[in-house]
Amino acid sequence: MESLDRRTFVAIAAIAPGISAELKFFSAEDAQWISAIQNQIIPRDDRPGAVEAGCLQYLDRQLGSALERFVIPYRSGLKAFQMQEPKFLQMSSSQQIEALKKMDRDPFFEMLVDHTMQGFYGSPEHGGNHDEASWKMMGIEKYMGGGHWHGA
Repeated sequence: MESLDRRTFVAIAAIAPGISAELKFFSAEDAQWISAIQNQIIPRDDRPGAVEAGCLQYLDRQLGSALERFVIPYRSGLKAFQMQEPKFLQMSSSQQIEALKKMDRDPFFEMLVDHTMQGFYGSPEHGGNHDEASWKMMGIEKYMGGGHWHGA
């Protein structure tokens, strides 16, 4: 088996027992897969990526409420991806990117990209964008209420 690169290790390590215990929709194993894919969608660089911003937790929370209509597509899409790329979690980052490029127009992947972006850029009150990571990246200060955004 190949050794994991840093990016993949960080993505998988983010699904520590404390985090996976909080999950309502995803099993710990499925959470590892989703997190690893999200880590390639919005990777960490000098700023937080999808994993650090809590995109998995956003998605998990939303699939139990607002995104409930996507439950079956997520279950079937993830299962199909796991069958197509059974060694995805053991792949290097560049190999994972190549595997995901093959899914460019796949409905499951497109849906996961959309929801990852929502979790990354949306309001933290919905379960993602931990510590307002994306807002800080864009120079947007906290939402101050009253319907006005206060930029940096």
